Amino acid sequence: MMKKANYLRRSAAALTAAVLAVASLPVLAASSAEYNTWTGYVLRDAAGRYLSVSGGTEGEGVQVGFYEADGVAPYNTWYFTETNLGVTIKSALSQGEYYLTENFRENRLELSTSAGTFELGEDGYLRGFRSGVESPIYAQVTPQPVTNLHMGDWNSDGVVDGLDLSQLRKAVQESGADVDFAQQAVGDTNGDGVLDGADVQRLQQYLLGENVAMAEVHMPECSMVPAPADPPVTTTTTQETTPTTEITTTTTTTTTMPAITDAPRQDLTMADFPSDYTDAADWIWNNRIVAEKSTERRNTIFDQIDAGNGTINYVVRWQSYRTLTLEQRQQFEKLVSDCINGWNDWLKGWDGWKYDHIDVKIVGWAVLDKSVLQDLQPDEVVYDNLISDYDSTYDTSNGVDTIPDKLPSAPSEISRFDHFSDSSYNYPGGLDKRFDMYLWGTQGFPNIGGCGGDWGQRLSDTAYLNMLDGSGIHVLEHEIGHGFGMTDFYGGEGESNGFPPGGFPGGENSLMMAGSAMKITDFDGWMLRYMWSKIKDEDGRFS
Repeated sequence: MMKKANYLRRSAAALTAAVLAVASLPVLAASSAEYNTWTGYVLRDAAGRYLSVSGGTEGEGVQVGFYEADGVAPYNTWYFTETNLGVTIKSALSQGEYYLTENFRENRLELSTSAGTFELGEDGYLRGFRSGVESPIYAQVTPQPVTNLHMGDWNSDGVVDGLDLSQLRKAVQESGADVDFAQQAVGDTNGDGVLDGADVQRLQQYLLGENVAMAEVHMPECSMVPAPADPPVTTTTTQETTPTTEITTTTTTTTTMPAITDAPRQDLTMADFPSDYTDAADWIWNNRIVAEKSTERRNTIFDQIDAGNGTINYVVRWQSYRTLTLEQRQQFEKLVSDCINGWNDWLKGWDGWKYDHIDVKIVGWAVLDKSVLQDLQPDEVVYDNLISDYDSTYDTSNGVDTIPDKLPSAPSEISRFDHFSDSSYNYPGGLDKRFDMYLWGTQGFPNIGGCGGDWGQRLSDTAYLNMLDGSGIHVLEHEIGHGFGMTDFYGGEGESNGFPPGGFPGGENSLMMAGSAMKITDFDGWMLRYMWSKIKDEDGRFS
């Protein structure tokens, strides 16, 4: 039985639909719903967050990103119209005055009174257009209607039928099924606030033509206002002069966003660890991780994130003479952010882990030749003067390209890897100026496979370029797994370099057993949690 959350009500304007030109859109994502200008949608990403306006307030240039939500509000509701280039997306704020658009220079989403154009394809990926050229992918989203709803329409296709009945029944029967607030609202057919068998029975009676009434759909109002990207603190100074007394009075007014009180956070702990995963996790911990001391050095990605207060900074070490366009360089940051946060999504809400999202940045480019960076921008940091000789004798080659005999680097004084053991070390320019790891691309390196650790991840230059469209990222995720201290499984069952007796529970194998999985599996996620719980209380290790 899944109980409806007690939503905190916030004093916000009622959701108002933008009055837009009547036009229908084709299917845009993994849903049979027809998108049109009269229906409002929330756009949910793979992590369960919703496209929302930062700070919850409109304005030209206000940033837009993905945030948690427990209901709908004008700041996370969007309307679609079709153009000859793509789809324009309007915010419900100010009755549709603002569009979703792209800030090309910052490679981010913003509000604007000028319409931006996007593509939301059947694969669910939200892409933008720049003069007709496809921009970097922003996210894979699932649009869900939150206006013009029909009670019982579980799959949001506009029709209440037997398919909705079967899907609702499955959700009720599956203990712990992931039911979001929109599904809760259209699935509570009897309106008692609980999603259970009584709702299934009511929908079945309705479809059989029996004389039963279904409750009205009441979508909860979101109580989770997205934090502003930049705190909206405004100071205004005015001068008032009274001629008869010649006294000048200065008044300063400061306006701030009201404080937001969240419900106390309830973390999962090892008491929630799946019992059928325990034996395999224990075996891996004792026979592989402890034996190989893979979490002993206090520079794992766990350590890096905590030391950086929820941030990871990368320098791209481009040991290659292949050129990189500005657009490609911008995509690198999203690539590594998606991979780091693919792991971090498992840590969110787990046993004292403090970071719901990791801010991942590319803070510099170490190159053999500066000319490979096309359309170089004034704010891009480039290191092309720290080049050493490189011996590739023990590297594996792809047999086509020659691995360069030179290696570019960033300054040692800003490298966490070089200074993590010195707790008193101060980075020149402050913590923000350090880099934690290299994203190392090597020309001539094999295009399949790579290596990784707390120093970074090394793949071929071609492999990185091929991942920029979001495909094949499991290879990089695997190497990032090593940065957390996870091990490879090259040996046989129960062997010293092998996998746990009985294999990996969960039926998906493990991303860390090369070739056996193409994603972070359920067991991988729980194993990462297990590792954090094992090391989190080490004396003096974490803040």
